[in-house]
Amino acid sequence: MKESGYFLDLLKLDIEKYPVIAVVGGGGKTSLIYRLNEELQVLGKKVIISTTTHMAFDPMLPRIGSDELDKLPKMLENHGFAAVADIEEASGKMCSIEAGKLQKLASLCDVMLIEADGAKHKPLKVPADWEPVIPEFADIVVSVIGLDCLGKPICETSHRAEYTSAFLKKNLDAPVTAEDIEKIATSVHGLYKNVDHKIYRVYLNKADVLSDPAPAEHIVEDLAKQGTVAAYGSLREAEKL
Repeated sequence: MKESGYFLDLLKLDIEKYPVIAVVGGGGKTSLIYRLNEELQVLGKKVIISTTTHMAFDPMLPRIGSDELDKLPKMLENHGFAAVADIEEASGKMCSIEAGKLQKLASLCDVMLIEADGAKHKPLKVPADWEPVIPEFADIVVSVIGLDCLGKPICETSHRAEYTSAFLKKNLDAPVTAEDIEKIATSVHGLYKNVDHKIYRVYLNKADVLSDPAPAEHIVEDLAKQGTVAAYGSLREAEKL
């Protein structure tokens, strides 16, 4: 692969062949998307950021709404990237645009980064029936799990904890284990849901909260044995690089 960016390499993302990336799972999705965009800007790529659900909006981010697509070429020329999303008045968050318009955007850029799930900043989640909202045209799905959930109760660390509790067949106050993370990461009822034929990656975030990286290394090794490419690290620490 030609990519030289830290997270592009870490997650083995071949954006030349597979340029549409959907990000699902726990908290850290938006931060990962922005980090990937930074690396892609260094490579001179034109990037579109969007969402199929909701996504935190940074007012400093160059953005156009679904009725302003004629402005997109100029924005990409001036900034190298742009968010294409409408703004939900009640929450102030970016929200999804019509599916047909979203798919057409992929032909207007080099790489497209899509937030396709929500977690209310919780490190862990098991999707509800209607989740995640992964576009059919996505090439790669990256699921994010926060390692700060390890050893802590499901009820404190999981978005819609009742789904996680039911999936793991554990009480809400049961602590999350490394084995739980592996199950959630690889199950079609967990974060592998709706991945289908797409390339799949797992990013274990917040490794900086662990006093010993051994649990993270163990999870990555176990996932590799199951054929899943995974990596661990810290988006917060990466911001300092």
